[in-house]
Order: sequence, then structure tokens, then C-alpha cells
Amino acid sequence: MTLPQGVPAGFEPIFMVEPFTQRIGPIYSKPDGANQFKLGFLVDESHLNIERVVHGGMLSTVADQAIGINVAHANSQSNDVLTMHLSVDFISPAVLGDWVEATATLSKVSGRVRFGNCELKVGERLVLKASAIFAARATQRLKPL
Repeated sequence: MTLPQGVPAGFEPIFMVEPFTQRIGPIYSKPDGANQFKLGFLVDESHLNIERVVHGGMLSTVADQAIGINVAHANSQSNDVLTMHLSVDFISPAVLGDWVEATATLSKVSGRVRFGNCELKVGERLVLKASAIFAARATQRLKPL
């Protein structure tokens, strides 16, 4: 598969397919250690707001996805998780043509309630910081990776 120019090596279309992610994508993922993933997207016209910068809802969604996917797959688990809380700080804008990359760090990955953080960057420039709380579902639908 040939990826668009600007998508870094190692990234592939996201493995998680859902209607909303398909609508806002394409979003790409890349393994980042054991059962951990980086996410990213190449900014196109559909991601921009009236000010011609990436819409805050798009950035927030990618942060939520990055933390959630990593929480769900941490410690060789495959858990369905639901966002209980998401806090976002917008630091700087992303613009048309930028590669926006999300890196999650996890602070609690077992039990019913789980916690994580995320940074979105364009190169070394910080675009967004987020923290989230997730609830693990009692019944699971995810398949192990």
C-alpha cells in the first residue's frame, strides 16, 4: 500500500475501524513498544476550521483515540474502554499539510478505572496536551492483537 507523501515510515492506516474514525480520517497508527501505539494524521482541508487551522474537535478526538487505544491494549490486554473524562489544553495550531502525531503515556492500566495522558506534536512543536479517564467495560468485544 502506498501512503500519501508526508506520512512517516512505519505508520499504516489505523487498525481500528469505526464509522466516526472513518469520517474524520484517515488516521494512522504505528507500534510504539509492546502493545502501545502512536497515532497520527496528515492535515487536509476537511480538518480545518474557519480560521484555517485544525479544528479543536479533531485534535481532541485524536488525543482521546490515542489514550483510549493504548489503555485498551496495555499489559497485553484487549479491553473495551469508554471515555469518562477528557481534559484538553490547546497549545499551538496545526495547519494544512502538517503531520500531527499523538503519543500517549499511561498512569493506571488495570482495574475498572484507567488513566492516561497524551501530547500531540507537529515535529517538536507541542500542539495539544490532554489527560483522560477511561472505564473498562465488564464485557469485552476487542480481540487481542
